[in-house]
Amino acid sequence: MARHALRDILADFARTQRVLLGINADNPEMLLGIAQALHAEPVPMFIQLTPETLSIWGYDVLTTLMSTVLDPLPSPISWHLDHATALEDVQQALAWGFTSVMYDGSALPFAENVRQTQQVVQWAHARGVLVEAEIGHVSKPGEPPEWAHLTSPEEAVAFVEATDVDALAVAIGNHHATHVAGSHIDVARLAAIHAVCPVPLVLHGASGVSQDMYDTLRTHGIAKMNFGTELRRIWWQTVHQLPDKKPRDVQREIQRLIGDGVREKIHQLSLAQHRA
Repeated sequence: MARHALRDILADFARTQRVLLGINADNPEMLLGIAQALHAEPVPMFIQLTPETLSIWGYDVLTTLMSTVLDPLPSPISWHLDHATALEDVQQALAWGFTSVMYDGSALPFAENVRQTQQVVQWAHARGVLVEAEIGHVSKPGEPPEWAHLTSPEEAVAFVEATDVDALAVAIGNHHATHVAGSHIDVARLAAIHAVCPVPLVLHGASGVSQDMYDTLRTHGIAKMNFGTELRRIWWQTVHQLPDKKPRDVQREIQRLIGDGVREKIHQLSLAQHRA
C-alpha cells in the first residue's frame, strides 16, 4: 500500500478511542525490524525519523530504504518527520515525500510557536500532509529546566484554533528518554484538555508510561503514542550482549528483536483487531 498521511485514520482512532503507534527509527536495521513486524501485523503506523537521524544517514539513503521496505507493506504507513525545530527541515522532508510532519516549537514563546506552526501547516496542507505540533513542553534530559511546562486546556484550544493543526502533542507529566515508571501522568489535566480540544492528542515519551495506563490514556483523548526509548534499549542491549559477533550478525539479531518489540507493542495497544 502506498504511504499515507493517516489524517482520517488518526481522526477515526480518536473517535473510537483507539491508539495509533508512532515508532521511532534511528538507523537502517531498526527500519528493517519495524517492517518485519508490520508484515506480520499489518496495522497503520507512523514511522518516525528525526532531522538528526536523517542528517546522519542522508535523506537519499533512508528514503531509498523506506521506499523499498515500507511502501510495499499491506497497511497504510506514514513517513513522519519527528521533532523538527527548523522550518528548513520541514521543507526538506516535504520535498522528499514525507506524509506527516511534527513541528516542535514548544520551547518558543506561544505567539512564535503559533506563527511558525502556521507556516508549516500552510506548506504541508497544500501537499495533503498531516501536521502535528506541540504546546506545553515535553522535557528531555539536558534541557534547560525553564523550558518544561505542562499543557493547559486553554492554551491547547487557542493553539489549535490559531494553527489548524491535525494533531496536538501535550505535556501531561510525560518525559522523553525515560523507561517504564519514569513518568507520572496527570489524568485530570488530560481529561480537561480532551474535553475542549477538537483534534486527536498525542503522547510523546510513551516508553516512560506504564502499560496499566494505556486504557486510561485512550479513553481520555490520546490517539497516538510515540515509542523510541524502548527500541533503543533493545538496540544497545543486543550490541553489548554480542561483542564477539560480526556486525552483520548483530544487525540481523537487532532486526529480529526490534520486530518482536514492535509486535508486542501492537498487541498491547490492541491494534491487531483493527487492521486497515
